[in-house]
Amino acid sequence: MNISTLSPKSESLLWSLTDVSLNWANGTRLTEINLEIPAGVTSVMGYSGAGKTSLLNLLVKFEHPDRGTVSRIEESLSATNSVDLFWVPHTLGLWPQYTVLEHLTLVCPRSERPHFSAESLLDDFNLKALAAKYPGQLSQGEASRLAVARALASHARVIVMDEPLVHVDQAHWPAYWKFIHQFCQEQQTSLVFSTHSPELVLEEATHVVCLDQGRIVYAGDVPKLYYDPPSLQVASYLGPVNDLSIIEAQVIAGSERKSRFARPEQLSIINDDQGVCEVQATKFSGVMEEVIVVCEGDPQNSTTLFHRPARAKLQRGDRVSLRLLLLLLCLIIQAGCGPDSVPQLRFAETIQWPVPAEGMKVPAPRSLNVGPDDELYVLDNAGRVLVYDAEDQLDRQWKMPDYEIGKPEGICLLKNGQIAVADTHYHRIVFFDHQGNVVKMLGEYGEGPGQFIYPVSIVQDPAGHIYVSEYGDHDRVQKFSEQGDFLLEFGTVGTGPEEFQRAAGMIWHDGKIYVADAANNRIQIFSDEGTFLETLGTKTGGVPLYYPYDIAINRHQKQLYIVEYGSGRITKTDLSGRVLGTYGGTGANQGEFRTPWGLSVNSKDQVFVADTGNRLIVKLIP
Repeated sequence: MNISTLSPKSESLLWSLTDVSLNWANGTRLTEINLEIPAGVTSVMGYSGAGKTSLLNLLVKFEHPDRGTVSRIEESLSATNSVDLFWVPHTLGLWPQYTVLEHLTLVCPRSERPHFSAESLLDDFNLKALAAKYPGQLSQGEASRLAVARALASHARVIVMDEPLVHVDQAHWPAYWKFIHQFCQEQQTSLVFSTHSPELVLEEATHVVCLDQGRIVYAGDVPKLYYDPPSLQVASYLGPVNDLSIIEAQVIAGSERKSRFARPEQLSIINDDQGVCEVQATKFSGVMEEVIVVCEGDPQNSTTLFHRPARAKLQRGDRVSLRLLLLLLCLIIQAGCGPDSVPQLRFAETIQWPVPAEGMKVPAPRSLNVGPDDELYVLDNAGRVLVYDAEDQLDRQWKMPDYEIGKPEGICLLKNGQIAVADTHYHRIVFFDHQGNVVKMLGEYGEGPGQFIYPVSIVQDPAGHIYVSEYGDHDRVQKFSEQGDFLLEFGTVGTGPEEFQRAAGMIWHDGKIYVADAANNRIQIFSDEGTFLETLGTKTGGVPLYYPYDIAINRHQKQLYIVEYGSGRITKTDLSGRVLGTYGGTGANQGEFRTPWGLSVNSKDQVFVADTGNRLIVKLIP
């Protein structure tokens, strides 16, 4: 047994475990653990009894291995970190003799700026009214919040937390995690935490360790585990997955299989009178639907599948088709399919800033668009419209008329000076004047002309015509007159030409509409009368995209910028689709993006990105 401290061999490594085993009276808790834990955010997953707590105990030296070596790579402390390591055990480890406020002041450096002081952390974790109470007077949820707040108050370089906030109610849990994310990013703090929540891992972690009966079954990048897992058992750590190997190849339409597995958003189950499968049962949970089907060729065996429809439509007895959505695994797992296949875009300066706080929450930008005077219009997930001047200063803001059941996703500045917003979850377009007063609304829920399921993007051509893209099992683009009269529609659901799987951002240029076809990983081009012309890049060998969410065009050189939600990057092409360069990748550092939703380009060819996962507006200056 050996626990050692090493000087850093790499800035990116925190721990190295070699041949580590940990026993207990009735057997072995951890067996032959060989693991490196990098800086950043690492999650530890496993079913109850898998060894999560035992592994964390070794990392913080609360326990010692019976065999093997646990090496801690230490670095000199930065200006933002006062101690090297702080631990939140599963018992929380609160001090019974100290009040809530004293828990924070005892560990919080006096020199820290007010934003992350002990007093501000009381507010951030809703503990101010409890400041004079002792741990024995707190509920489990309150005690959980205190334990996490104390860890942050220490400003440690590395924080280790065993199932943090597990006792906190789900209504407030996301807000606390958003604050933890912001804190760690601004303070350059690494985080290692255990959890049972796939959603939390996907949102917060870049690295994941999966344990099963004391052994590591996976350690690596979160996206690779999600999209290219080594087995069905390991895939299930990050939520439901479809095992395509049990389905006959001819049953599934769409792109060529590149993996044995498909996540729910990669499979579409569509009503089809000519379909070869029949629905036996369904269970809709709001964000996902579990569907049991029996398919021709194997009528004696049912198959359970998962997909993400906009709403529950399938019923027992329905005939359905299965469509596998296009997926470029090489783009998910790495920056591209070849090491030097695409040049990297260069920017002279990067400026980034968060949107204004909404109470204790830090909202995320979801869409943005540059106006004629280079003012920047931003939609965030607090249901607000924010307007920044050409110097990036907030000029004014207003709320959407309704925002409780969902937030808007698209904004467009019209020729008449009005601001049109795609009020996605209220199935309408809202028109505002310059000061945010509602002028009129267009649309209602439905699939007919002038109705919408989930409208997400709006563009206007020089003649004043307005185009609206929508998704929700009725993907299409509708064209309206400047007064809002329906003129025509084009597109439908599917994977072929003229078909969309989550129609998203659009631009108009030279009589053409360019539509980001997100789940089909492509940009489709139509005439502005609705005739399909081509897929961007068809003549130049294709454009490698992963989940493109938005598209913009610069005003001088007529080049396209495409933001990719799936790969956290920007791709720049010419109008033929020839790739000119890429920028970024998934992450939380400068030059990286997490699930970006939108982008726009101003008159100076400066690129603005809605870095939604990192809750930042990013300005890239060439």
